[in-house]
Amino acid sequence: MSLRLPMKELPYSREELLEKFSHDSRVSPKYLERAVDTVLEGRVKRHVFTQSGRVLYTVVGRSGDEFVDPDRPFCSCQHFFYSVLGGRDKTCYHLLANSIAVEIDGLAQTVFHDEEFRCFFELLTLDLLSRLGEK
Repeated sequence: MSLRLPMKELPYSREELLEKFSHDSRVSPKYLERAVDTVLEGRVKRHVFTQSGRVLYTVVGRSGDEFVDPDRPFCSCQHFFYSVLGGRDKTCYHLLANSIAVEIDGLAQTVFHDEEFRCFFELLTLDLLSRLGEK
């Protein structure tokens, strides 16, 4: 059974976050604005599985949940595959939103039992794969 923890009230305004992260050379101002709005709307999520301590991150984007792995870095969005891996951009707004949310402690968090991991991951994967068929 999952437990959604309430998101903390963020001590930053949109303008403060844009200023704080505007010096990040990885992104254009357009992507920064999108990432900041995503954080402020609570769409950056940390999914923690107990007892193992596994952690997965998703960011709710325009097309649905995107799986992000900030350690790789990796994102399941099309922009990452075409523009980031293609060398045109350094990152996508989902990864940027995740890094901003982590830095300011602005992640929405849900705690799951380990027994729910397989089902969660299968549903996430099915959602991602179903979007490939829509294109």
